[in-house]
Amino acid sequence: MSTAPSRRKPSMSDVAERAGVSVMTVSNVINRPEVVAEATRAKVHEAMRELRYRNNLVARSLRLAQPRQIGYVLPALDRSGNPYMDAFLHDLATRCQAADRNLTLLTERDPDALMTACEDLYFGQSVAGFVLSNIGSEDRRPAELLRRSIPFAAYGRTAEAFASPWSWVEGDAAFGMELAVDHLADLGHRELAFVGAHLTSVTMGQREHGYRTACTRRGLASSTAERRIVHSGSDLASGVRATADLLDAASPPTAIVCVSDQLAAGAVIALQARGLAPGRDVAVTGYDDTPLTSFGTVGITSVRQDSAGIAEALVRLVIDRPDEPEHVLLEPALAVRSSTDPDA
Repeated sequence: MSTAPSRRKPSMSDVAERAGVSVMTVSNVINRPEVVAEATRAKVHEAMRELRYRNNLVARSLRLAQPRQIGYVLPALDRSGNPYMDAFLHDLATRCQAADRNLTLLTERDPDALMTACEDLYFGQSVAGFVLSNIGSEDRRPAELLRRSIPFAAYGRTAEAFASPWSWVEGDAAFGMELAVDHLADLGHRELAFVGAHLTSVTMGQREHGYRTACTRRGLASSTAERRIVHSGSDLASGVRATADLLDAASPPTAIVCVSDQLAAGAVIALQARGLAPGRDVAVTGYDDTPLTSFGTVGITSVRQDSAGIAEALVRLVIDRPDEPEHVLLEPALAVRSSTDPDA
């Protein structure tokens, strides 16, 4: 009887053959990278990646031989403002510095030009890899970087979610919204409404999913009726308009759950314009715990993401390049303020 040959781990000789160098050169790349020319090191590292050749010494060598820069692809400019992503960029720079790396910023551009820029920076040994953010459900950037064997980690997931063959990190958006709904239900609210932006990201879809899941679990059937699910723009003015429409309904909600602090701030403005007290008359929650939660005299209860933890995980994934993709969900917390205080 014939048996299938057992799969063996690739050896240093295999790496040398793939790279077209001697075994001694491979050994030097692993143990004394400073004595090997940069172009030769790059060929050996590429052969190691292709063959999935790993051991502790190799992993250490790859980290030490990496460029000291990590590229970050800036999202398109948001004219309405995005305080959370501004704070996240600061956290990402801080975590890069803690890992003895610096951040190189790339502006958003058309897909082909962006991939060319990424290729030039990575294969030119200027960056160790990239962090992508603002991932859309059908975003092609992760797949294109993967196809080019360019290391990266994504902040957010595409529609492939846990089946994607690349690493991603994000806050558990569904869980965050469940925290908000449970908080309101515990305060006695039975008539909730959801205000969410028209965005293509899986994250925003997860926020709505979390709201619906928690309402169903708490027996708040009317809170998931079509009239209580409002999709709007993402800016403060959209929050004002959506809240006004909800208040004008035949059966207005006693609490409004928003997918962002911008929309929640708009809700607070709409309530105050009608002489209603946020918290006492209608409760409001936001998401991301940005500085908008403390504007004016009303503090907005908001879901706080672990931005620093997300940034730390992304930097680790770019530097360590795990053999198997990691999909990391970090739990948020709820910052409770006066916008949900019934005695406010």
